[in-house]
Amino acid sequence: MNITSRPVVAKSAEEFRVYSSLLPSIREKYGPSFDFLEIPEVLGFDAQACQFGVVCVRYYAGDTYNWSEGNGGNGLGTELSSEMVRLVQDFRRIDIAWLLRHPAGSWMREFDLQAWLRQFRNNSARGLELGISEDELTRAEDIIGAGFELNEQIFGNGDFYPRNLVKLPQNTVVIDWEYRPGFRACFLDYLPNVLAFAFVHMFNNDPWQAELLRHSRDTFQIGTDDLRRAIMIKAFEQGSFWYDCVRPDLYPPQTKLFRMALENHLPL
Repeated sequence: MNITSRPVVAKSAEEFRVYSSLLPSIREKYGPSFDFLEIPEVLGFDAQACQFGVVCVRYYAGDTYNWSEGNGGNGLGTELSSEMVRLVQDFRRIDIAWLLRHPAGSWMREFDLQAWLRQFRNNSARGLELGISEDELTRAEDIIGAGFELNEQIFGNGDFYPRNLVKLPQNTVVIDWEYRPGFRACFLDYLPNVLAFAFVHMFNNDPWQAELLRHSRDTFQIGTDDLRRAIMIKAFEQGSFWYDCVRPDLYPPQTKLFRMALENHLPL
């Protein structure tokens, strides 16, 4: 049987190592135990092609989701909220200690909350550019600085939101494993942060956001304060990203979500 493939041109040495070595190892070790998650199958690679190499990945002809910056998830309904929680449950199965011993994963670092707080504290100018007041920044720092009660970190693709999912009859493939430096989209991150990344990308679908939080609390017993911390972190990071992209239409919704979490007005 011929398998259709698609090329992925690696944008960094880290991305090439993840695709060419780490993902195949995860498929072999954890694939049979996953309930819903499908790690992309790597069919081959060429380390000499292009600057960082090219990887040949299986093409999955499944259903995709009509998410765009313009619609913010509007029209997607709510079913996907429970499915994304199921994907996080499978990501949770991957042992971080094993991953960090793997030759292609040993370079990874877990999300450093204290380092993020130092950057946040020193970047008040960006907060003001996003429309967040000095008082709000100080209050947010106090809340986030208390740390996560659920301080478990998990492995994922970092860019975890509907556009990077392909739904098959029995499971869902998580695509796009590009390495991104910084704190916005991380391979290793706090479990609440992973869910918050999806939450802030669905900024134009209130019912979906409410359902994601409900499923997250039911499944992982995440406390309200942890959800607030994670959403403030990821909304600030995503707002900063879109501010740098000169998208004045996109960062205000992130400021709104940041403020919603700060004021404890999440749809819980």
